[in-house]
Amino acid sequence: MTDHPGATAYHLRPVSGWLNDPNGMIFHEGRWHVFFQHNPREARHDRIAWGHASSSDLVTWTDHPVAFGPTPQGPDHHGCWSGVVVVDEEGPAALYSGIATDDGTSTVCLRRGDADLVTWGPPTVVAPTPDVDGVSVMRDPFVFRHGGRRFALLGAGLEDGTPAVLLFSCDDLLAWEYRGVWLSAADPVLSRALPADVWECPQLAVRDGRAALVLSLHDAGVLGQVVACAGEVVDDGGLPRFVPQEVGVLDTGTDFYAPQLAGDDGEGAGWWLMGWVRDEHPDLTATDHAGCLTLPRRLLLGDEGGGRAGGVPRLVVDPAVPRALVTGEPAPVRGLLSGRWQVDVGPAGAVLRHGTLGSRAVAAGTRLFVDGPVLEIYPPGEAPATFRHPEPWAVEGDAVAREVLTSARGRRV
Repeated sequence: MTDHPGATAYHLRPVSGWLNDPNGMIFHEGRWHVFFQHNPREARHDRIAWGHASSSDLVTWTDHPVAFGPTPQGPDHHGCWSGVVVVDEEGPAALYSGIATDDGTSTVCLRRGDADLVTWGPPTVVAPTPDVDGVSVMRDPFVFRHGGRRFALLGAGLEDGTPAVLLFSCDDLLAWEYRGVWLSAADPVLSRALPADVWECPQLAVRDGRAALVLSLHDAGVLGQVVACAGEVVDDGGLPRFVPQEVGVLDTGTDFYAPQLAGDDGEGAGWWLMGWVRDEHPDLTATDHAGCLTLPRRLLLGDEGGGRAGGVPRLVVDPAVPRALVTGEPAPVRGLLSGRWQVDVGPAGAVLRHGTLGSRAVAAGTRLFVDGPVLEIYPPGEAPATFRHPEPWAVEGDAVAREVLTSARGRRV
């Protein structure tokens, strides 16, 4: 692996090539699997396939061969885009947006996989973009269960510029039925979200009567913030209906997008989540790769874990990460945060300064993870923040650092 200041060492990424959205995240037969948008040939956003890595502990990851890529003259000829992996009575199935036409119109494609999720069959179209309800664009299926049945959410944009989420029923994964526009920015709560013309990568978590809907905000070609909406899912004549209550930003940094969440039986159980740390303009003279994923996080609903007032869902770093990644005794830190570190802010607090991104006060108890150009900030009880920039941050104030293990390929990430 290239050990250059522009390279990441312990965040999950392929050996080389392009990475963007995490896909197909699933806890399967004792391992956490992450697929991701990947161009294995070069570090640019083109000819997207699904990369694949897995872990037994959410810290040490094993790389697998590329799961699958575009099929010549097939329904995913122009790319295998975001989606999920589910397991039914016939085994694992990857469900994703396939693009076959120059105008970008998508379908939902299904591929069947083996028990190890390594080998995958050819694509089959199971759902086209609806030609009703003014749907202009559809992408990024997310599958969930309600009332003993299986449904799917699709991110969408309508012809009038309104972002939306579509609902399909899919008890039979080969026979999807369109059920209509599930949510749109016409909702008075969701209208308070930041501007968007497409809601991408919808994700839904439900537990004990509470629910969180996660949306990535696309606006006129610009990738914006990720929001989480607290609410509840109620039954409406056998169909799920989401009742929004409160919406807030899930990550306050500049470079977090398109997260995916999945249920598991890990520590604390619930939902684990990873997001794309954007690297849209890499310096290819310095590295041969672009993009990485955040450290594994946990989604907390409402006031779980001392969350924010108002019940807005929030993210915390998975507890396994700091326990397994850091080594050595803590030492006071001053100045530039270059290299690979976990930094803990002491009782007096600290200030982060950046030549381009400005200054940011960090409270006592905040934990920072530094991985070359990537900085993840986890304040106590507040939303994290993710940044990627070639210039390092500097810290002023009360903070101590411990080294992060970076034994690479094969590999701690």
